[in-house]
Amino acid sequence: MSDDMYTGGATRVSRDRRVVGGANYVVAANGETLGAYGLGACVAVGLYDVENEIGALAHTMLPEEPADATAAPGKYADATLRTMLQEIVEAGGAYGSLEGWLVGGADIFPVEHFDLPQGVGERTATVVRDELAALDIPVVAEQVGGSEGRTVEFDTATGDRYIRRANSNKAV
Repeated sequence: MSDDMYTGGATRVSRDRRVVGGANYVVAANGETLGAYGLGACVAVGLYDVENEIGALAHTMLPEEPADATAAPGKYADATLRTMLQEIVEAGGAYGSLEGWLVGGADIFPVEHFDLPQGVGERTATVVRDELAALDIPVVAEQVGGSEGRTVEFDTATGDRYIRRANSNKAV
């Protein structure tokens, strides 16, 4: 998949924006732009119903939910994907017209300074890919790994994605 995920036209449309904070997700059916900012090891996961213009964006932090977890609704990639899918369908989305994409999972800090296992971002991205494959949702784009943080904005009216790398003035 291409490292270039910018899918918008020549000009971006100004829409209402909602920030999707860490360990959270948002489902939107009203043309909002959803943003996950400052992604490091976290992985942003987008789902988009191309027929009904319903989108969802998660800012996941870890790969798999432990059996005894009582965490925030978007913390674990596996549980978050299933919940987002259910809410998209409840909002009028069609399971068969969904596509997925993911951004983030960088190794930007030495892990000895944090309570994170080495490669947690890539493991989270792998769980996302596996979950989407199990749900028969195609991954249409991804920009994962490396050593730079990213920000993503997702226009739920058009499906356009805008990704900016940390320390860069250009959208990729």
